[in-house]
Amino acid sequence: MVGMGKVGLGCVASILNQDMCGSIAMIDQNKENLEGEAKDFQQGAGFHNSTEILASSEYDISVDSDLVVVTAGAAQKPGESRLNLLERNVAIMQSIIPKVIEHSPDAAIVIACNPCDIMTAVASKIAGPSFPQGKIFGTGTNLDSSRFQTLIANSMGLDPNSIHGYIIGEHGDSSIPVWSSVRIGALPLLEPGEEPDETLNAVHKAVVDAAYDVINLKGYTNWAIGMSTANIAKIVLDDTRTIVPVSTCVRGLYGVEDDVFLSLPCNLSREGVLGVSVLPLTNSEEENFRSCAKRIWEVQKPIWDKIGM
Repeated sequence: MVGMGKVGLGCVASILNQDMCGSIAMIDQNKENLEGEAKDFQQGAGFHNSTEILASSEYDISVDSDLVVVTAGAAQKPGESRLNLLERNVAIMQSIIPKVIEHSPDAAIVIACNPCDIMTAVASKIAGPSFPQGKIFGTGTNLDSSRFQTLIANSMGLDPNSIHGYIIGEHGDSSIPVWSSVRIGALPLLEPGEEPDETLNAVHKAVVDAAYDVINLKGYTNWAIGMSTANIAKIVLDDTRTIVPVSTCVRGLYGVEDDVFLSLPCNLSREGVLGVSVLPLTNSEEENFRSCAKRIWEVQKPIWDKIGM
């Protein structure tokens, strides 16, 4: 776990509570805070299966990891532009990814810092063309899809596991609800050719606003993204070949021509993304996906050629 801020803590807590691994190496540059967090986790060892908890500012404690989760990133400062923030986070990623690959060359790498899709693309470019395609991916819309399913389920008095549907595209404001493939149990929510009404559009708006609601109340989000990341970690570590929406390169799909990473349902394994499920989108959903890709590329393009291969 690279980066032990609020999100890193949420990830570690969720992973520990699911007893899914024998060792967790926590890496952060704030040595004093890191030591305190490690001791806090270690003192709860009697309440979960044996999991070794290591902590250091150096990467040697993470040698030969099966999975690396990167949550480290800079927060936006007052008055700072999104591009300035992006440039600072690119610099952070340039210091992290080579060290991760040096110490754990066979690990799948999950990016869980914002802006998630662009940072995943940046991490992949830093890793270079010799690093296996799909082995670096982002948490993407896995959490957005959980929010989506939960809101629909709550409106119907159902368990969220009874709702099958995806949010795709950006983990952010331009995400796309794939209403055409939503199933309530085995039944389609919409008839073929039917478009979502105002009520359904309000559900998607609530998904987009969900993180802002939490941030406005407590200043940050961490528990839900921690649970989402733990869900991904379990799939990878257990090599279950489960299909979940995560951020991967979508160049060549739905008419996207740029090196953009966005979420689509992906077959996940110990090797990362094995394949992408190309959903049969409606014309409007496909157009929204292309617009989303264009929006992300416009932000990404100014820094893209500055990143060394």
